[in-house]
Order: sequence, then C-alpha cells, then structure tokens
Amino acid sequence: MPGVQKKLSLHLFSESGHSRLTLVNYPTGYILKPQVTEFEALPEAEQLVMSMADAVGIFTVPHALMEQNGQFAYITKRVDRKFEKDTIKMYAMEDFCQLDLRLTQDKYRGSYERCAKIIKKYSSRKGLDMTEFYLRILFSFVVGNSDMHLKNFSLIETDEGNGEYVLSPAYDLLPVNIIMPEDKEQLALPMNGKKMNVRRKDFLIFAQTCGLSKIAAEKMIKRLVSQKVKLIKLCRQSRLPEHLQENLIQLIEKRTAILAG
Repeated sequence: MPGVQKKLSLHLFSESGHSRLTLVNYPTGYILKPQVTEFEALPEAEQLVMSMADAVGIFTVPHALMEQNGQFAYITKRVDRKFEKDTIKMYAMEDFCQLDLRLTQDKYRGSYERCAKIIKKYSSRKGLDMTEFYLRILFSFVVGNSDMHLKNFSLIETDEGNGEYVLSPAYDLLPVNIIMPEDKEQLALPMNGKKMNVRRKDFLIFAQTCGLSKIAAEKMIKRLVSQKVKLIKLCRQSRLPEHLQENLIQLIEKRTAILAG
C-alpha cells in the first residue's frame, strides 16, 4: 500500500518485571501500524493474510493484532536485530531494490524473473529460498496481494557479520485487491510478461526460472489449492469486517479455481 500505511518504531522496555512499548530513546525492535483513514481495516487485513501465510507454510516475521479503545493496530517484530540482555545483535538486511541497485521509486520496475536471479546470485541456500519465493508468489496471487514489489522481498544475514544471506521471513502481506478493488492488476511485477490475466500455465513456466521441475511446481500448486477451506475458515474467524471477508473469500475461490486449471 504505497504511501498509505503509517509506521511507528517501538522498543519493548522491561523494568521491575513489567514490560511496555515505548516510542523514544531506545533502539527499536517493533513496528506498529495503526488504522488509517484512507482505507478500511488495514491492520485486520494484514494480520489475517500474515496468518494465512503461516497456515500454508510460509515463513513470516512475528506479528499480532492489538486492540485499544475499539481500534486495532498491527504490530510486527523486527528480524534484523536481536536484543540479548545489554547487547544488540544487528543483522544486515537488504531488500531487492537495493540488491538490484535501484532507487526506491523504481520498486515496481523489474519482474519476478529478475527477483529469482537476485536469489540465485546472493542467497547461500538457493534451492530452499527459490522454493519459498515461488510459494510466496503463488500465495500472493491466491489472496489478492498485488503489491509484492521489489522492496517487499529481502535477504538477511544468517548471523551478525558472517556475510551469508538467505531470504528473510515474509512481511507486508495484504489483500490489496480487496482493499483497493479499483486495482485490477493481479501481480505487482510481471511474471512470464504478465501482471493481469495470469493463468496456471504462467506459474508452471515461471517455475522453470526458479529451478523447479514441472512435477514439483504442480505439487506445490495442488497443495496450496487444497488449503482453500483452511484459508476461508481463517477469514471467517478473523476481525476483518464481514463484507470484506465475503469479498476475500470470493477472490480466493476464483484464484484457486484458476490454479486448479
């Protein structure tokens, strides 16, 4: 959601057995996203789609939904730093815009094939990361997340200063096609030269770029489609307003049908 979501950096401060989140004077370990006036229920939507990602086996950053005075806010834990007593371990984390030497304003340029090349070039576990990346593109299509641009993928150090990088846990997952129904694009970046009218065969062709066999890709697609009922159940149980739930469920039904062929 470009330029829409407000973000506050927070630190978890512990004293005398009590913990509280604070805005200032400490290194930050959390990011809080409150409600915005421009769009309805963004925190609820992000928490739902992140939970759906968890359910289908995607690695995600720690996340939760907070409520105060009847208002929801989405909170996530930073994975590029780790607090240990009086020390902080900092992990280098570079998004694909940086790795592709692009400016932030160029985050919608490129393609998912280009993203795959970035993983091949820099990841220290290319096979696992390529499989995870492919699953994220499939999943984003199913839930209407049409905002997976270059800055929404990152590589992160496996340990502080060791220079070995892997695909970071997923973050910033939203059902954009539901929140912004006027956005008709199904993908943020081209895949097989397409951002709209994407079909099952496009994902099978793209699998080759990711180094996946047709059999492996078909198994991943079949497994994701088979979890449709689980995704719908999560939607029904979520805090997302009912009319948005219905819209998302209809979209999931349509997109899984496309993948099923």
